[in-house]
Amino acid sequence: MFEKIQHMGYLTPDLDEAVAWFERSFGAVNAGGGPLGQSYAMPSGGRNAYMLFGNAEAELLEPGDKTGLSSGEVLAMHHVGYVVADINRAIDDLTARGFKFAADKPNVNVLGQTLLYFDSTTTNGVKMHITQLPGEPVASNNGLEIERIVHAGYRVNDLEKAIKWYVDSFDGEHLGGGPSRSGGRNAFVNFGQVQVELIEPGDPASIGNDHVMDHVGYVVSDIPSCIGECESHGLKFVSDTPITNSIGQQVLYFETDTSMNSRMHLTRLPD
Repeated sequence: MFEKIQHMGYLTPDLDEAVAWFERSFGAVNAGGGPLGQSYAMPSGGRNAYMLFGNAEAELLEPGDKTGLSSGEVLAMHHVGYVVADINRAIDDLTARGFKFAADKPNVNVLGQTLLYFDSTTTNGVKMHITQLPGEPVASNNGLEIERIVHAGYRVNDLEKAIKWYVDSFDGEHLGGGPSRSGGRNAFVNFGQVQVELIEPGDPASIGNDHVMDHVGYVVSDIPSCIGECESHGLKFVSDTPITNSIGQQVLYFETDTSMNSRMHLTRLPD
């Protein structure tokens, strides 16, 4: 059902600063945005911007009421947008599976994308929406050569329960996992043509909620050749070389003090 992850949505207290960071660090282009009325995604209203880089996209959201943003959250993960071929057919299918939605019908954003948010009470308390792209999608640009978003990562308080939810809810396939470098365990689940990484910390009770957004993985064709370009734009990495995870992906995280305190990594997929 899900064809790809269209974008990662981020909350920010300063939209102009976040736009400038994506332009400077990823060579991104601001494809549009503007004022937002009160909605399920933005209860206080605000404004947004869509940033395009390579074949990836990010939606930046500055809420009208910033009191809910924690100190230091310059770029806080907010939601994931999943692409479907036919949004009305997807709504019928997902409703039959027990999902609920936050509105009676989809809306169209400034990029011509038709989207509808899930009611987060049926998605483990996290925000996500389905998206049908317009017939003439916005062209990608010459920024950092990101091929796509491979997965969103979530911290969970019960790994087996979270794996089962994705397998049962979306006909997912558990690919594997194991001990994580943070002292807990992780697992990767594919559903449709997208993926999720689930991370159970060493102390599962420490996260409180079932799911907490943790990071995003951006795919590049070759990490070593990308490192120099990223560093020339002010980005730094946690290591000189990538590690290989349990499903054969090469992964290299950015230092969060150079990525607006948001966790993200480059990913080279296995052949």
